[in-house]
Amino acid sequence: MFDAPAKRSIAVLTTDFAFNLMRSHSRFKWRLPKVTAFTLASALILQGCANDSNVEYGVAGYVRGFYGGVVADEPNAALIGRDILTSGGNAADAAVAMSFALSVSYPSAISLGGGGVCIVHDGTIGVTEVIDFIPPAGTGMGGDRPSAVPTLTRGMAALHARYGQFPWAGVVSPAERMARLGHRVSRALAVEMSRAAEPLYGEPAALAIFAPNGRLVGEGDQLSQPELGSVLGQIRAGGAGAFYNGALARRVVDGVAQAGGTLTYEELRDYSPTWRLPLIIPFGDDELNLAPPPAAAGPMLGVMWRMLIEDDRYADAASEERAHLLAEVMKRASADRKTWLGEGYSSTMPLEDVLNPDRVAGLMANYSPTKATPGIELDPQNRQLAEVISGTGFVTVDRNGMAVACDLTLYNPFGTGRVAPGTGILLAAAPGLRGRNPLSLSPAMVINTGTLTFRFGLASSGGPLGPASEIQIMADTLLTEKPLDAALAEPRFLAVDVPDAVLVEKEGGDELAASLKAKGHPVSRLSWPGLATAIHCPSGITRSSSRSALCRVVHDPRGYGLSSFSDERGG
Repeated sequence: MFDAPAKRSIAVLTTDFAFNLMRSHSRFKWRLPKVTAFTLASALILQGCANDSNVEYGVAGYVRGFYGGVVADEPNAALIGRDILTSGGNAADAAVAMSFALSVSYPSAISLGGGGVCIVHDGTIGVTEVIDFIPPAGTGMGGDRPSAVPTLTRGMAALHARYGQFPWAGVVSPAERMARLGHRVSRALAVEMSRAAEPLYGEPAALAIFAPNGRLVGEGDQLSQPELGSVLGQIRAGGAGAFYNGALARRVVDGVAQAGGTLTYEELRDYSPTWRLPLIIPFGDDELNLAPPPAAAGPMLGVMWRMLIEDDRYADAASEERAHLLAEVMKRASADRKTWLGEGYSSTMPLEDVLNPDRVAGLMANYSPTKATPGIELDPQNRQLAEVISGTGFVTVDRNGMAVACDLTLYNPFGTGRVAPGTGILLAAAPGLRGRNPLSLSPAMVINTGTLTFRFGLASSGGPLGPASEIQIMADTLLTEKPLDAALAEPRFLAVDVPDAVLVEKEGGDELAASLKAKGHPVSRLSWPGLATAIHCPSGITRSSSRSALCRVVHDPRGYGLSSFSDERGG
């Protein structure tokens, strides 16, 4: 049980910080044409949050009526996020609890050994920020499977310290309970287990956790992780610092070395996440917020978005041209990324230049609405950037309009596949090797510029398939008013310049593949392993929204995640 919260302090947002934030926002606000109005899709009806029951603050059910919404690729974590919101926590509390929960219930995608990036919008004060806890490579010597610095815990501690209102123990303990007492394996994890069965069977420490009876756990089986639960318990009791300093930190470093990883005590101790300003692309009455490098998908998505909104190009295109237009935009953005991407996944040019409307317009100078542009024309040097399909994402929004969208990663399914002995922690692969990198990371969020309210949040997984999914979903939902669930159900594709190819989803994508072939695109087919999760609230959410805001909260039908939101009956 928790005491009723005092009003959360915003002293961390100093006058100088707020000034710099506004100045940075204005730097990206070029004049753009209006987009057509949204149609309202049915879903949430906001209710008052008065609690007429005897449920105490900090207990699920404390919030009556509208509590917000959560959506994630793995259902156990989504349920924990929902319980945090209905207990009186805010979106930041839910995001922290879900991240720790995913490290227990979805270790194929994220663990305490990994990290990621989140976009956070505080509707009360109208501020949007990016928290970057993208894992760098460890530098320890001698490991045969290079690993990354574990960054998730300090990233979540920074998010909670700045925006959370629940006690720290309240957002860590649900994951600790799952690990100590066990939880039922979801279909989402079971499918990932089956895909990675062969390499997992080759790792004794991983096998001891995930195959305690000689076979990998399956859907509905009980999975207990007592060593991981012990680590989470120390994080709960001692804060994030307990993981990065002292006896536990040394145990983690020693365990990484035993597992063939690469990590020093100093780089674990000294790691700190970074707060960054988002990249902002104004359109109509809204602005698209994206993460900056090293979340390298952020600028790439921004470039694609500018190509689509210039002169209402996507909205005004005939329906039969739109897939071709998207393919051409993806190919151009892929080629363009190689002109500004620098060492350490940074940008070699100022980001305002990368997103400059005149520069981006030039990328479309040779676009033809009737035929495909050969990839060699877009990148004569024929350079290829490799990316691994991995990771997970989630979005949450609370009843007061705070929203968080996160992309999390181990840079490889199950990371290195090895567990640090005595900790239960799967190690994230080191970035920079064999396509293991943050090129695909960047959640997206849309904020209304007039009211500074949350309108749309999107997260994804699947390496290069992630940004491809995001740009298709955003274009259909935000530029053509397609309902969010319909947009997520549409067959997807990825177009790249090198090798010159368009990969079209097998399931339901026959007509799409035929239309792209007719334009001259070299088409291949695949079962789409990337997932996306999204929340769309066209009218926004504020404290005073009352019954006026309608939202859709949708998980990807290709996966086995969960969407949770409240309706007019409070359920």
